[in-house]
Amino acid sequence: MIRVTPRSLRGRLLLAGSLWLMAGVTTAYLLLSWAIADTLNHAFQDRLAGLVDSLAAGIDPGTDPGNGSGPGSPADPAFTVPRPPTDSRFEQAYSGWYWQVSQGQTIVRSRSLWDTVLETQLDPDGELHTHRTTGPRGRRLQVVERDIQPPGIPGLVHVSVAADRTEIDGDITRLRLLVALCLLALGGGLLAATIAQVTYGLRPLRTLGHTLDRLREEPDARVGEDQPTEIAPLARALNGVLDHDAALIDRARTHVGNLAHGLKTPLAVLNAAAGEGETVSAATVRAETAIMARLVDRHLARARAAAGSADSLGSRVPVRETAERLKRTFAALLPRPVTMTLEITESARFPGNADDLMEILGNLMDNGGKWAESLVLVTAFQADGGLFLAVEDDGPGLPEGEANAALARGARLDDAKPGHGLGLDIVSDLVDLRGGTMTLDKSPLGGLRVTLLFP
Repeated sequence: MIRVTPRSLRGRLLLAGSLWLMAGVTTAYLLLSWAIADTLNHAFQDRLAGLVDSLAAGIDPGTDPGNGSGPGSPADPAFTVPRPPTDSRFEQAYSGWYWQVSQGQTIVRSRSLWDTVLETQLDPDGELHTHRTTGPRGRRLQVVERDIQPPGIPGLVHVSVAADRTEIDGDITRLRLLVALCLLALGGGLLAATIAQVTYGLRPLRTLGHTLDRLREEPDARVGEDQPTEIAPLARALNGVLDHDAALIDRARTHVGNLAHGLKTPLAVLNAAAGEGETVSAATVRAETAIMARLVDRHLARARAAAGSADSLGSRVPVRETAERLKRTFAALLPRPVTMTLEITESARFPGNADDLMEILGNLMDNGGKWAESLVLVTAFQADGGLFLAVEDDGPGLPEGEANAALARGARLDDAKPGHGLGLDIVSDLVDLRGGTMTLDKSPLGGLRVTLLFP
């Protein structure tokens, strides 16, 4: 298939503007051309009609040997034209302006007709009639005629006035040409103005493109905020994506550095133990490898959480559906019966993907189920344009001053409970990536309450 629409915005706008401009100029020319021809033709016809009325008013009954009657007229015609039109062109032979009054074989005509007769077309209703014909010497004539009943003259008298159309047709042609030239000049000016307008209007986009090219060399640079109203949201979105990616890169570097730093100590212990020339005890190997495995699990979990958040910009996930699924899962997995109550509105939406929400709610509900006596309460609703999410239990809760310790990486406040101590750590990372806040305090139920606020 042939592509007609240009790929560039500038080409699209110029093509659309040119097509509308051509259509407008063409329509304007056709309308003005018709208006010019119609106006001049009506004016010409009205002038001839006035001459017909003037000629009709000058017809008298009786005879007048000097009235210009043509050959073959009766010796005693029934009418005369003592007061013909005074235009000198009616006196010049074949001047192109003619008048004629006839009744039967009686014909009175202007000297300009000489020995010719105008072709007439009778109107049965006696109304003013106009037509075009070929006159003496092949000229195109406009004829206006009518039948009248002058007082004192028996029968109808036919009155005709004809004029050469050469002059009026020349005026129409010249005016049409003038209109065409004016419209072409106007169209050219409007096209130039359209090109300038499109070029000026798209300049911010070109500037934005140059800025993005510069970002390849200066990763810390950002798109300026002083953008037109239509482009400002795009600039803010681009800056948001760049900030998000920069945060992911910084976190990845931090994870790698922390993992390397954390592995140094166990490796140094093993290396030192092996360097003493003695057999390394199994207990030492198990202890140090357990530390290394825990470090690897922790940073892998955090890396997966950070990587998953990069694919969910703009996503909105219903909280209630995920919470109900987790509730059914924990009902089968928890070693003892714990009631999980959900107070979640239908409008509650998590600003991320389903996996992130599953990770957050799964860790919080899992922690609540492990520590609760009999009840875990999950609350979620939209508030002030954001999401309020809280998970609380009726367990022993946290002693005062240990909230910060609970959020430390890999912290475990009670080693009797199963797990690696990564739950709250991963939740904190995911909340931070979403621009939210996380607080730990005492629940009215008596246990721990974890409150999350997402903008």
